[in-house]
Amino acid sequence: MKTFRTRRPILVKAKQCTHSTVIFTDSGERKVLPGDWIIEGENHECYVVDNTFFQRTFAPIPWEPANEGRNYGG
Repeated sequence: MKTFRTRRPILVKAKQCTHSTVIFTDSGERKVLPGDWIIEGENHECYVVDNTFFQRTFAPIPWEPANEGRNYGG
């Protein structure tokens, strides 16, 4: 298996969920559990990622203050 990296930084909006919910993504209906993150991409597409993956992959933008808790730009 080969190792890859992204070619460019991608700015996304993300919000950590505090309760279970269901959202609609490009690939259909997705259940979101407490602690999961909903990510909105550059073209307003939505993704659900677990907290472990989010913490390894994303970092807050230092010039954009977080309003509440761990809201990374959302």
